[in-house]
Amino acid sequence: MKIRQFAFLLLLLFAIVNNAQGKIYLDVYGKSLKKITIAVPYFKGERPNKLNIEMSELLNKDLDLSGFFIPAPQTLFDRELMDEGIEKKDIKFNNWRSIGVELLCKGMVQEKNDEVVLDAYVYDTIDGSLVYANKYRSRSSDWRRLIHRLADDIIYAVTGEKGIMSSRVVFVYGQKGKKEIYAADLDGYNIQKLTNYNSITVSPSISPDGKYIAYTTYAKGRPYLYILDMHSKKEVYVDSDAGMKLGTAWKDKNTFAYASTSGRKSTIYIIDVTTGVKKAIVSGDGIYTSPSFSPDGKKVVYVSDRHGSPHIFMTDISTGETKRLTFFGNYNVSPNFSPKGDLIVFVSKVEGSFEICIMNADGSNPRILTNGGLNDSPRFSFCGRYIIYSTNRGNKNSIAIMLFNGENKKILNFTDGDETQPFFMP
Repeated sequence: MKIRQFAFLLLLLFAIVNNAQGKIYLDVYGKSLKKITIAVPYFKGERPNKLNIEMSELLNKDLDLSGFFIPAPQTLFDRELMDEGIEKKDIKFNNWRSIGVELLCKGMVQEKNDEVVLDAYVYDTIDGSLVYANKYRSRSSDWRRLIHRLADDIIYAVTGEKGIMSSRVVFVYGQKGKKEIYAADLDGYNIQKLTNYNSITVSPSISPDGKYIAYTTYAKGRPYLYILDMHSKKEVYVDSDAGMKLGTAWKDKNTFAYASTSGRKSTIYIIDVTTGVKKAIVSGDGIYTSPSFSPDGKKVVYVSDRHGSPHIFMTDISTGETKRLTFFGNYNVSPNFSPKGDLIVFVSKVEGSFEICIMNADGSNPRILTNGGLNDSPRFSFCGRYIIYSTNRGNKNSIAIMLFNGENKKILNFTDGDETQPFFMP
């Protein structure tokens, strides 16, 4: 047995012992991840079809974007491997292992009227066992979402946690003087314009249940804060008072927070969307902005310049006890709590660049995740495994994504213009 195969077998045995509910191949919260090589040969069909090829290619892209897999190139597969069937009895697992493939995904596509049906199977080439199998149906026009669901299910089968390939992203898009809020699938398709003020509209955030969207717009000349019901398209809250209103966040599905600055004083408010009741939780002279809450809602992190330059602080909401979290450098902003409560991602100015950094929730062990350029607006995914952010290395702001440990950085292609302030939709 080859050394690499033996090491992989040990990994599988370790996962079996430590997970009574199933075989988990990867520790997705480890400091460094071992990627699994997976083969997705072109899906089969009743006849040669461009859709079959596009579906398998999209699945490869999704699995690569996840950061947990190395998709084997189609050029690696000879005619014998490409021609074999999709059931276990038809597969020569030794041949797949010989080219370094550890997991194998086979698919059969059928099209009838306006429906596409995909039978998908994932096998472990070490022992030929079936890792995952399912039948997927969708309208022909929705085949991309079908593949995203399959990718998420494969990620769940391998890691024990759902993937994010079916996610949508909210972001700000536009040129100087005109910016609106858009939403798109993670792969850049199904772009939807959410606001249309013909002005500058920024700072979007979505409630955890996806019901509300909050943002600030300058459509009436000065910054107004709106909270909109996504289903009814009705405004449920408006703050038209004087002063800047930026740095929005959700404490829970009905409680929203934002920072308001007027004159020399700043205040971070929380609002019960159902009642309209507003309460100040942090206030003082200077800057108080960019709130983000711990998963239990008991603590809030934010930016303050109370010591002369912007740094990140944490306040216990019930007691008012406050702790400074950042001490290195003189510019640390845009904090965001991990949904697991153990990490905080933020932006720090490092040797002229604005870098995405991460630290433990108590401020310890800060480390830099990016390497140069202008990076901003980091936000965790709802599973806590990914960070989405904006980046600029030239003349264009783009949306990028990486694993929480900084690995597997990818640029997401939504539009041909400036894209900033990304936010995962539930």
